[in-house]
Amino acid sequence: MTRKGPGPIPGGYVLWFGWKFVIVLSMVLCVVALFQLHFHDDIASPNSLSFAGTGSRIFEDNFDGNPKIAFLFLVRQDLPLDFLWGNFFENADIGSFSIYIHSEPGFVFDESTSRSHSFYDRQLTNSIEVAWGESSMIEAERLLLGAALKDPENQRFVLLSDSCVPLYNFSYIYKYLMASQRSFVDSFLNVKGSRYSPKMSPVIQKDKWRKGSQWISLVRSHAQVVVDDEIVFPVFKKLCKVHDQPFYVFSSIKS
Repeated sequence: MTRKGPGPIPGGYVLWFGWKFVIVLSMVLCVVALFQLHFHDDIASPNSLSFAGTGSRIFEDNFDGNPKIAFLFLVRQDLPLDFLWGNFFENADIGSFSIYIHSEPGFVFDESTSRSHSFYDRQLTNSIEVAWGESSMIEAERLLLGAALKDPENQRFVLLSDSCVPLYNFSYIYKYLMASQRSFVDSFLNVKGSRYSPKMSPVIQKDKWRKGSQWISLVRSHAQVVVDDEIVFPVFKKLCKVHDQPFYVFSSIKS
């Protein structure tokens, strides 16, 4: 008797294996691309190069020195992705950045709570209890900005959460932000929402009501406006309860 060879492989199995291979390959390519972006020192944006080439850098308060980026972390407690940020800051000029952290009151960043020495003792000493989606988040952001504004070398202010990660290396981000005279605030019309209250008028007018991301980058003059504001914030504190931090930043700057 002759032994029969193996039967044909079912088409469904071949299709399943093919999709699995494509997914795994895509994940590998994404990881490789991310590492290339993160560690390549020569990456440059056409926009950032054109700005830098025109000598158009303008810093507030007649600042004449080495400008720094203030990285402002608004976190629940610790920084779970501190090892990524540690690599990000590792090769950066220490005179080009500052770090400020708002965590829960009493929480200290040291060798027992952080894997990166860049965050040691960078927590605010006047932090407050923060409730998600309430005005206390705005208060915490203002505390971070206020602390960073005490250093005149801080000329750009980047607000970050405990889940934010750097997609480019420090050199790229520094050149990009310093080359621009603008703040970066995500802002668009909230056509579907109904969070605007007529009670906000006339302090906050409906035609200035916008929606956007809470995580922003501000130039020094705009950061000062947010910290000094005593008109818009009381209205938000009274009438806005959930998800309204990005509305506040835009309203403060535009008012």
